[in-house]
Amino acid sequence: MSHSDVHKHLIYCTLTINSTTLYTYENHQLTSHFPRTNCSEIVSQELGLINSSKTLVGSIPVSTNTATKLSLYFMKKYMNNEGSRDLVTIVSIAHNDVNKTFILVVLKNIMDRYIDFRNRQHDQNDPASKAKPGEFKLYMKQIIKHEESSYDVNRQSYNYGSTNESNDNNSSNQIGPNQLLLANEEVGEVRQLMLDNITKLLSRGDKLNSLVDQTDRLNTSSSMFSKKAKQIKRRMWFHRTKFILSAVGGLLVLLYLFIASQCGFPLFNQCIS
Repeated sequence: MSHSDVHKHLIYCTLTINSTTLYTYENHQLTSHFPRTNCSEIVSQELGLINSSKTLVGSIPVSTNTATKLSLYFMKKYMNNEGSRDLVTIVSIAHNDVNKTFILVVLKNIMDRYIDFRNRQHDQNDPASKAKPGEFKLYMKQIIKHEESSYDVNRQSYNYGSTNESNDNNSSNQIGPNQLLLANEEVGEVRQLMLDNITKLLSRGDKLNSLVDQTDRLNTSSSMFSKKAKQIKRRMWFHRTKFILSAVGGLLVLLYLFIASQCGFPLFNQCIS
């Protein structure tokens, strides 16, 4: 492979999930042109910054000890996994003159294929169709080789609606062509955030409905308790009044008996006469 081929081939590509490398592709014929450039180490150094940023698609210049200029390109996507969210990041390294749309197409195809591959891994309905973990490395290589072999044929479509960034030093490190890919990723992320927010709102609504039901039950119980308290209070007042009247009546009877014993029954005749 000649040195000119570096302008239409990826040098290095890796797929990570939550910053853990799963699959790696490396063009050993091209890496021989950069003996002092460790692509794996470069990705490891930049991955933390890439994953912490809010940018879903972007590029970063790579410093080398040669006159050849390289760039690191990345694409990210969040995937739901049993209540948690996994961050899938695809990173590639290529020459600055490689068509940016070509790189984005490769990253997008790898991302789409991996999502389908992962869904098949978690398919509970058809265990026979489950994908084996190591299979995707072959798929990833096939995608890259297919797009590279079609590079010359698709060059016109790659350049459609794009600008020639190789002539602009200020923009050579920015992904400009075919912004639809970036917009598609952004819309997908916003859509996922909206779905998550709707789920949270629905869950919050269920909690609010439960709270309203509990409040209604509490109000009903409070009203019943208030009625029973009034009934008990009324009953206690009645018993207390009855006791007082009985005690007063008993004292009057005792007083009558005492006076009558001294003055004669039944009308105190002795005391009156």
